[in-house]
Amino acid sequence: MIATNPLQIEIDGQTKTFDRYSLNLAITGKYNSDGQPDACINLLLTPTRIEDGEVHTAPASARSLLRGKLAEVTDPAEQAAVAAIQSALQTYLNAKGL
Repeated sequence: MIATNPLQIEIDGQTKTFDRYSLNLAITGKYNSDGQPDACINLLLTPTRIEDGEVHTAPASARSLLRGKLAEVTDPAEQAAVAAIQSALQTYLNAKGL
């Protein structure tokens, strides 16, 4: 993923620009007893840069997002991302006949 605002991180006394994120996304979908869908979402974005053909990451500067249930997703940008992911997954299930 391309960073909107590249990070400047100091490593070994040198400032390096990390213009990408390596992404780890885990979604656990479930249904509540009333039939309503719910989910637990864990997103980890690790700053990443590519220099001279080598990939460098800065795990100590990783950013995470953890939501234990959909009701915790209140930010409009998060809501839009969750809706897009749900839609993409439903499209996939439909395409595969699952």
